[in-house]
Amino acid sequence: MRHARFGLAAAVFLAASGAALAQGAPSSGQQQPADPAESAKVDAAYTAACTAKVSKDLCGCVVQVANLHINDVAERQVFYDYMMGDVDKAKAQRAMFPPEKSRVFNVALQKADSMLKDACDRYKTAPAPTNAAPKP
Repeated sequence: MRHARFGLAAAVFLAASGAALAQGAPSSGQQQPADPAESAKVDAAYTAACTAKVSKDLCGCVVQVANLHINDVAERQVFYDYMMGDVDKAKAQRAMFPPEKSRVFNVALQKADSMLKDACDRYKTAPAPTNAAPKP
């Protein structure tokens, strides 16, 4: 069940990045450098929420993808919201981006999508940790 929810979130993310292609996003773009402290906070919050649902390796892989392709803290939060299945929240935050930032983010999503498939899909079969102790 947990994998199904994460898979659904991934599907939503893929659809969002597909929409970016349909919008005619440019083939390249530059993002602003991230504030390391703010990025670390966003990463930690995502990792905590993610590891409650799927494997730590898969969550770590998603963070690595974000580190490579999504520098802006607001964009990173939207990316993580999509990944966690918080689609309405992600769409609302994304709608507040100015047009140029939206285009740059679309490019980053496309690159992240490609890397997620290549680097992270292998972790999807790993079971999520159980937080409850086994009953005797």
